[in-house]
Amino acid sequence: MAEYESIHGTRVKYLSSDPTLDSSTEGQVWYNSTTGTNKVLSQIKAWSSGGNLGTSRRYISGCGTQASIVAFGGFKPGAGNETELYNGFSWSEVNNLGTAAYSKGAAGTQTAALAFGGSPAVCESWDGSNWTSSPAMNNGQRNFGSCGIQTAALAFGGRPEPSVIAKTEEWNGTAWSESNDLNNGVRNNMGSGTQTAALNSGGYSDPNGAMSAVTEEYNGTSWTTSPGSMNEARMASATNTGGIQTSALVYGGNPPASAATEQYDGISWVNTTSMSTARGQTGGGGTATAAIVYGGTPPNSGGTAATEEYNSNINAITQSAWSSGGSASSSARNRALGGTQTAAFMSGGYNGANSQTRATEEYNGSSWTSGGDLSPQGNPDGGTYSGAACGTQTAGLFSGGSSQGSTDYYFNVSYEYDGSSWGSPATWTAPGLNGIQLFGTQTAAVNAGGSRPGQPLDRNYEYDGSSWTTGTTLPEGKRSGGQSGILTAGVIFGGSNPGLSPSSPSSTFHYDGTNWTAGGTMNFGSNGGQSATASSTDTISYQGSDGSSDTGRSQLYNGTAWAIDATAATVTSSLRSGAGTSGAALSAGGSPNAVQEYEGGTEVVTASTLTTS
Repeated sequence: MAEYESIHGTRVKYLSSDPTLDSSTEGQVWYNSTTGTNKVLSQIKAWSSGGNLGTSRRYISGCGTQASIVAFGGFKPGAGNETELYNGFSWSEVNNLGTAAYSKGAAGTQTAALAFGGSPAVCESWDGSNWTSSPAMNNGQRNFGSCGIQTAALAFGGRPEPSVIAKTEEWNGTAWSESNDLNNGVRNNMGSGTQTAALNSGGYSDPNGAMSAVTEEYNGTSWTTSPGSMNEARMASATNTGGIQTSALVYGGNPPASAATEQYDGISWVNTTSMSTARGQTGGGGTATAAIVYGGTPPNSGGTAATEEYNSNINAITQSAWSSGGSASSSARNRALGGTQTAAFMSGGYNGANSQTRATEEYNGSSWTSGGDLSPQGNPDGGTYSGAACGTQTAGLFSGGSSQGSTDYYFNVSYEYDGSSWGSPATWTAPGLNGIQLFGTQTAAVNAGGSRPGQPLDRNYEYDGSSWTTGTTLPEGKRSGGQSGILTAGVIFGGSNPGLSPSSPSSTFHYDGTNWTAGGTMNFGSNGGQSATASSTDTISYQGSDGSSDTGRSQLYNGTAWAIDATAATVTSSLRSGAGTSGAALSAGGSPNAVQEYEGGTEVVTASTLTTS
């Protein structure tokens, strides 16, 4: 048997501890004398579940990266015109194709795509929002391989009924032209790469009545057959449309439905981790190290909405996710929430029928217990709702809010919480408000925006632990938005303003203790959601309404840009304030009475232990 040194030209290192784990260590083998184990840092290759399509279908087409796909058309049965966008966690339906079709070619990105051929064989361009008609292909085929970008696409193989063809067509952004044929006519073949460096894999040859494992490479002029054939002959597989000619991935296919995944290095194909569900007639995208599959036909099914993601990385990847927490005692909504995921407090709330609560509950990460009751100043009818909270469980701050009863009240007071009881109120000079944005600590906070009946306001007050003083007004009025950070480095975002279009603005504003400046634009406005009490450059917005419906979606902010993240299992509304951080957030106090905990995704470099069997 060959030894490691004779194969790799080096000996296995003998170390007392693991070396620094990074890309420079990848592929190395060493012996850890402390643990008595042989170890290696290698690529971790795995498929994991993603969010389901809104509409189940097969022969679906699409393009883009793993976290940014546009998918369109498909057979459900009958041609479909649905267009859906994937953000790495969930799909959302957007404007439909102009013509319902299936088995189309695809090229480009989520914001600049081309859909061409198919049944019927029409060509349309996508600008990220709308489809427009483009000139049709010369051969009108469907079930063909495709790749490229919106202005330089490539189509090859396929069939105009009833037979296969070997035709190749190039798109220059204006018109289609024919190029040299494939060496082997196939349909339901797979394509990846660019217009000048493309890869064709597998397919089905009608004259021979057999599936193919042949691979061909295109150099922008002609095709040559690669010496490396796939290990499994297949058709109607998915491929990483954003891949390159020398680093491609093919997965799934039929018949029969396959779960096999193969990777191409420009010379040969090797098997890698299989999908969890065998399927063919799917959509795909991404790269050879971060791919995606969606839709298709698994065994005994007329179509699926399931999505899977493939990752090949030296890091062990854990996706961010929401899970259920301990149930709160009160079912009141519009409750103010503050603190951390494992030490939170929640006060006030609306019970309906002009009834609100004074109650405070405290959370320890698993269960809720009663805390000290609020005593809203000047309100003979009891509690308050739609106030805001910040600070910690033992040094919290509650501000604003309103009540309904024999008289409607809007409170212009704040209260400090010590973990058991609320102190005397501190009053600001303006009229009382609900739906304010409150961030900071118990002794240094900002109270901005909010509303009484009518237009949201742009006013701003700062708290020093004893009194409120006027600060610089907001660039625009906001109520029921998100907030995060401290007095000298805070941020507010989203919210509601009926005087703006849209009424759920996606704007973000940073505060430095003196002035407001514009920040990154949210992917969608979030009205009435929550945000963790993290920093202005590391926060999360979750739940809320986009102006038309409650979403359950999350967005992460790094101080510059927003990125869409995991969707909560239970969509809730009527939420206020927030608790936790961008990696460990808490959602509570809305409708329905669902407590949910968020854990951020992680990537950790992990060495594997070598064993014998």
